Amino acid sequence: MTQKKVLLAQNSAFIANRLPRAARALKEAGYEVEILNWNRGVNAEIIENATATFQAEGIKVHSIFCGHTPYGKGIVTAINKLLFIIKVVFFLFKHGQQYKVVHAIDFDLGLPVFIAKRLNSKLKFDVVYDIADFVETFHSPIPKSIRKMVKKLSERIMEYARFIIIPDENRLINIPANCHEKTVIINNSIDPPKETRDYPVNVHKSMLNIFYYGALSKDRGIELLLKQKNVALWFAGKGELQDDIKAHANKYDTIHYLGYLGFEETLSVASQMDIIYMVYDPNYQHNQIASPNKLYEALYLGKPCIVAENTSVDTFVEKYDIGYVTKFDEHNLQNVIAEINHKELAAGLEELATKGKHAKEIYTNFSWDASKKRLVEIYNSITMWGE
Repeated sequence: MTQKKVLLAQNSAFIANRLPRAARALKEAGYEVEILNWNRGVNAEIIENATATFQAEGIKVHSIFCGHTPYGKGIVTAINKLLFIIKVVFFLFKHGQQYKVVHAIDFDLGLPVFIAKRLNSKLKFDVVYDIADFVETFHSPIPKSIRKMVKKLSERIMEYARFIIIPDENRLINIPANCHEKTVIINNSIDPPKETRDYPVNVHKSMLNIFYYGALSKDRGIELLLKQKNVALWFAGKGELQDDIKAHANKYDTIHYLGYLGFEETLSVASQMDIIYMVYDPNYQHNQIASPNKLYEALYLGKPCIVAENTSVDTFVEKYDIGYVTKFDEHNLQNVIAEINHKELAAGLEELATKGKHAKEIYTNFSWDASKKRLVEIYNSITMWGE
């Protein structure tokens, strides 16, 4: 074991920015960083490109394959998920002694890391349990009995971990009180790319251009958005609704599906839009404490957003006047968009520009720099403590 060698592990590590951002911050701080990724048999090009990029930066990538495991299938993919847990445990049995810290993102990795530590007393690494999402609160076909079991196991992992990381203080409600002292907020703010990548699109000049990107799941208000008229709708990402979005895009000239875009391409498209859409269904506990990456990306780009009531981000949006709040139903969303249309198209998008300006002005208060500093401090405290 070396004091500066760490492993960051996540299911589909390269789809979101949380692990890549942390890996680069720790590498910059002088740590020897490796990544463990679950290759689910989808997004092969993304994995290949990310692996090559990270290895060029001096960050080794390990990918575990357990057969084709699509997203959003719940119990259907249980065998592959069990196999993944077993493979992670054996990976740590074989390699775990060389790491000072294993940083497990979400329950998918928290569980096998916890099992490996409990089964093998030779493994001396400290565990950082980074809970980007509480899977037991997710919109998915997971049975209630399984959700309860996951919650209990996750709490065991929290108690065992050296540190717990969450993206927003709203999520403290899911952390046992006896673990609050070791819980640190590392937000979902953007780590601005060093190089930009243009992805020009032909925005509609005579109507509002609204952009949704990310997971194309049924709790994200996508079906409500597809019913809206007199606006141009843009979608990017993958998930259970992508075929439905494609069908709408083939039928209507004002609806566009761009497929899956990389981080830089997504930012390029978002920068050309009028509004970023993040209307999550508040009927799910997970969405009641939402901390979407898109919010911080909207701040960075100076773009207003539309959010749903009772998703925690609604109070943030109203407090700083950076967008619009709607109830989670088709009629209210229609009214909000109609009001924007009425005001904005007649006034040259003046109010949108003002809200976007407010977003840009507060970005520095929520930038990655402060969270990056906290992350490095966590690691420094662990490595110094062990010397």
